[in-house]
Amino acid sequence: MSISFEFVGNHFPIGRVVTPFHSLNHALRDTNSNEIGFPIRTLVEAYGNTGIGKSTFTTSLASYISQALDNLEIAYLDLEGQDENMITKALSTSGYDASKFRWVEISKGKPTDEKLLGALLDTLLEEPPCIGILDSVAEISPVSEIEGEIGDANMGRRAFPMAQFTRQVTRALRMIELPTVMFMINHMYEKMGAMGGAKVYTAPGGTVKENLAKLRLEMKVPYVDYLSSGDGKTEARFENGWVLQGKVAKNRSGAKNEIFQVFIYGGWGIHTGMTALVDCLASGLAAIKTGKVAMDGQDFGHLKKIVENKRDDVEFFLPFQNALRVPVDTESNQVDEEE
Repeated sequence: MSISFEFVGNHFPIGRVVTPFHSLNHALRDTNSNEIGFPIRTLVEAYGNTGIGKSTFTTSLASYISQALDNLEIAYLDLEGQDENMITKALSTSGYDASKFRWVEISKGKPTDEKLLGALLDTLLEEPPCIGILDSVAEISPVSEIEGEIGDANMGRRAFPMAQFTRQVTRALRMIELPTVMFMINHMYEKMGAMGGAKVYTAPGGTVKENLAKLRLEMKVPYVDYLSSGDGKTEARFENGWVLQGKVAKNRSGAKNEIFQVFIYGGWGIHTGMTALVDCLASGLAAIKTGKVAMDGQDFGHLKKIVENKRDDVEFFLPFQNALRVPVDTESNQVDEEE
C-alpha cells in the first residue's frame, strides 16, 4: 500500500549537482533515491594533511557547482595566504567566469577573524547568495589569542566562533530561496595523549562544526594497487600531479565510508580526463599491464608518460570518460551507470 503526504508550508529540497567526476558523484549518491551528484544546501568540511591539494580540490569543485547553479559568485575567505595564481588557474581550468569570484574582506574596523567569518556568512544572505569557502578552520585566531600574550592558555577557543558560524550557516542554507554550498577546509593533526598508544587524528574547530556539517570528506594521497602491474601498492603521486582520494566520513543524505578519487595537477586544478582514467583503473574498467594502461584491448601507453604529456590532449581521454557511462558489475567493486 502506498502512502502519500500533503505537507503544509514550504520546504526547499536539498537537490544535487552532477559533477564531471564519476566516483565523486556516486560516492555522494542519495541512498534512498539513488540520485547521484554533489548535495547542495550543504555545509561541507574537507580535511586532511597539509600540502595534499585540499584548496585546489575545493576551489575546482566549487567552480563546477557554481556553473550548475546559474554561475553563482564564489566568496573565498583566505586565512592561509593562498597562491593567487593557483586559485586563478583552478578556476579558469574549469571554465569559471573570474568576474564571479571575490576575496572576502571587511572595509571598516579591525579585520578580526570573527568579523571575517561574519562577512563570509553575509554572502549566504545576499540575493543571489554566494558559494562560500573558508580556508581554513585551522588558521582561525580568536580575538583572545591575537590580543593575548605568548603562552596564554587559549586551547579550545577556536571552537566558540566556529560553533556560532556553523549554526548560522546551517540556518542560512536552510532558509535562503536559492540553493548554495558552504565549504570549510581544515587540517588534520595527530591528537596528543591518545590512550593505548594508537595514533588518533583530529580536525580542529570543535564538535559543533562536526555535528552540523552535513558532509565531511577526509582527503589524502593514497597508496593503491591499481596504479601498478600487480607488484603491490604504490603512492599515487607523480612528478607533476597526484591522485587525491576522498573518504566520506559523514553524509546525512547518503552512505558513509564511500571512496572517490580525483586527479590534481600541481598549480593547475582537477583534471577531468585524468580523473576519468584513474576512475577506470580504480573500478577495474582499465588496468596496468606490463606498465601500460590497457582498456578493451587497447594500449594507451605508460601511465607516467600519459601524466607528463597528455594533459592538454582532450580527445585522448574520451574513451575513459565514455567507458564510465557504460553499466558494469557493481559486485566486483565497479561503478554503476551515470544517469
